Amino acid sequence: MFDIIIVNYRSTDYLLRCLRSVYDSLRELPGKVFVEDNASEDGVDRVKAAFPQVILSKNSYNMGFSKAINSALKQSNSPYAVLLNPDSYVMDGFFEPIIHYMENNPKVGIVGPKIFDHDGSIQGSARSFPTPLTALFGRSSLFTRFFPNNPITRANILTTISDGRTPMKVDWVSGACMIVRRKAVDDIGLMDERFFMYWEDADWCRRMWKKGWMVVYFPQASIIHYVGVSSGQAFLRSIFEFHKSSYRLFNKHTKNSIWFLKPLAIAGISLHLFYVLVSNSLHAWHEKLKFARVRLKEDRVIEKVEKIKVLRVIARLNIGGPAIHVHLLTKGLDGSKFQSTLVTGKISPQEGDMSYLFSSIDPNPITIPELQREISLKLDLKALLQIFKILRQERPDIVHTHTSKAGSSARLAVFLYNVICDKKVRTVHTFHGHVFEGYFSRAKSFLFVWIERIMAKETDVLVAISETQKKELADKYRIAPSKKIKRVELGFDLKPFLNGKALKGHFRREIGIDEDTILIGIVGRLVPVKNHSMFLKVAKILLEQNHGIRVKFIVVGDGELRDKLEDYCEKMRLSSYVHFCGWMRNLPFVYADLDILTLTSLNEGTPVSIIEAMASSVPVISTNAGGVLDLLGPPDGSPLSNGFVVHEHGILCRKNDAFGFANGLKYLLEIDIKEKEERLARARFFVEHKFSEKRLIHDIESLYLELME
Repeated sequence: MFDIIIVNYRSTDYLLRCLRSVYDSLRELPGKVFVEDNASEDGVDRVKAAFPQVILSKNSYNMGFSKAINSALKQSNSPYAVLLNPDSYVMDGFFEPIIHYMENNPKVGIVGPKIFDHDGSIQGSARSFPTPLTALFGRSSLFTRFFPNNPITRANILTTISDGRTPMKVDWVSGACMIVRRKAVDDIGLMDERFFMYWEDADWCRRMWKKGWMVVYFPQASIIHYVGVSSGQAFLRSIFEFHKSSYRLFNKHTKNSIWFLKPLAIAGISLHLFYVLVSNSLHAWHEKLKFARVRLKEDRVIEKVEKIKVLRVIARLNIGGPAIHVHLLTKGLDGSKFQSTLVTGKISPQEGDMSYLFSSIDPNPITIPELQREISLKLDLKALLQIFKILRQERPDIVHTHTSKAGSSARLAVFLYNVICDKKVRTVHTFHGHVFEGYFSRAKSFLFVWIERIMAKETDVLVAISETQKKELADKYRIAPSKKIKRVELGFDLKPFLNGKALKGHFRREIGIDEDTILIGIVGRLVPVKNHSMFLKVAKILLEQNHGIRVKFIVVGDGELRDKLEDYCEKMRLSSYVHFCGWMRNLPFVYADLDILTLTSLNEGTPVSIIEAMASSVPVISTNAGGVLDLLGPPDGSPLSNGFVVHEHGILCRKNDAFGFANGLKYLLEIDIKEKEERLARARFFVEHKFSEKRLIHDIESLYLELME
């Protein structure tokens, strides 16, 4: 259906992004992509590595735009050809409306889409054929800049009279992106190769009209065009070729009877060439002076105040402890001593989003779409290159990474940056949990352990968020020596949970549950490691062992397993007892009405839901996963009974022991009120003083200052 033809000249970085947009927009449509490279020296072989289906022709010299286009057209045979500049980005849904329009309008030879500048403004890509006034009132001429709405410019730049939706016949459209009918090309011939670059598109469109083919501006499809990337690689030559092609167009389409105008045209074009060269030289000189002044001013500011620049990297801002932790550190560090920049990745569609926390933070987080949860060699490599680019731009003193994916990509990028650029950026990595257990097969887990061991050798400080986690990293998995691992517990703004009693009753009314029904809840992502299936098994056991009990099981959170868990409830005949709430921002509102919080995880760092429940005076029962033991405290002297142990701040059970867990729940439901209140008071006091926001920020600031010394 389509042959997409792109002529590249030293614009390969842009070309790779252009190709990705082309394939994303094509979807299932048939389309071949031809890249004609005019002897670039910027690694054009990367195109075949990233897109092996592309037909790449590497020309031995720069043959110009027209000749390269013709070379590809001779190889292609589809009904339509899309001519596209490498510094373009095809917007989603580009091809379908064009197919429909071209099929229904067989006399249209060329279609030009709406073209946006990189700043979102609309380019004057649809125009009238040039006249002597075009030099004065062209798309980027001096008069047009000062008087953009003058009638001569509007008559020349036809996009100004478009309604932005309706197809419109025009004299010619820009070759930055045009869709050409093969039958029309066969009728009028290929591009005129005497036009090395510029004005070949106007010439082609004029020939179309002479043969009875229409040229149409079609604003229902659009691209973004980063103007001048290729021509900017040979600035002086591009200016000369522009004026040379201007005269060639005038000479080719001017009647012999008015030959006397040709000397005037040569004089006018020569004067315009002289003006452009002088004005651009003056502009470049002015920009150079301005840049020198800015750098001098920056240097003086740096001499007065030297802040520690911290680049914080997290794989994604999904709902959970790491996002909250990163938010507090990004906004809470002392601004007179530290300058923080956050880099984050892409959230999976099934996950809840906490990026709203960062809406008021300046600067806004830098997003790398390729940095995401799923493992992909191609995307991970792209993320690595993006982080390396950010390191060169931001020049941080410390890179602090959070979560495994961000930790591996960013620390490797820092290592390369330090070696290649001869820098000494310090690295800190926080283990909010780990992927060594409960996530992958034994072979993959073993591989990840070794990767972390290698990464740890090039990391200045590893941060564990609990004492248990520190022991696991140092002794069980031998990631690094204990002296290299610093324990820094999480910190939170717990005031909304400590003051949550005022919200009591609101959540029950919202979900239609009376005050006499027991609410047993679980809060977290619906993913395998959280083991929600065990929570549902426990619910079934508790109901079977306690007939007539008035209880409702509340699942707060969402994720990839939701449909399976809901089907499981249906099979277990639990649907009337289990309520799936999805993600909820106002968690103090939920905890205010919970009677018990459960956690059934296979692996954890320091579970935030337990801390929030303790601050809200909600009893806690959990499996013995990761840092849970550090939260529940030591056993309070009660012996192991029926699969659970009573601890100072809550109840601890074995992993995957649904019967023991159900017995622990029954114990909490029947516990003496005085004993219950004492345990809740101890737990509340513990988290209020152990996990304060102020303590966290103080610990991290001290770590950074010590590291820079």
